[in-house]
Amino acid sequence: MMNRSPLVRRLASLLVLACIGCGRPPQIGEDRTSFKAVDALYTAVSLRDPKLLSQCDEELRGLQTKGTLSEAAGSALGAIIVKAKEGEWEVAQSRLGDFMRGQKR
Repeated sequence: MMNRSPLVRRLASLLVLACIGCGRPPQIGEDRTSFKAVDALYTAVSLRDPKLLSQCDEELRGLQTKGTLSEAAGSALGAIIVKAKEGEWEVAQSRLGDFMRGQKR
């Protein structure tokens, strides 16, 4: 009969390695323009300013189109913007705060 202990350990190790980083938001990278745009979005959400929110949305979409902001980060930020536009400002602010704290520098 085959000893399954080494196999189980290997599978467990692979699972742990696969999960490292799970839950971490997509990264905006080192681009200063993207960082400033996300910071402006935080201001817009904190102030609950629909006009500024729309401006930030346009800026972030433009950065994503240019490839300066990754598609994953753009999608995550877009979902936060949708929450704010739906009037769920607290949820949007909380999620954006989590997104920003999850950035590596």
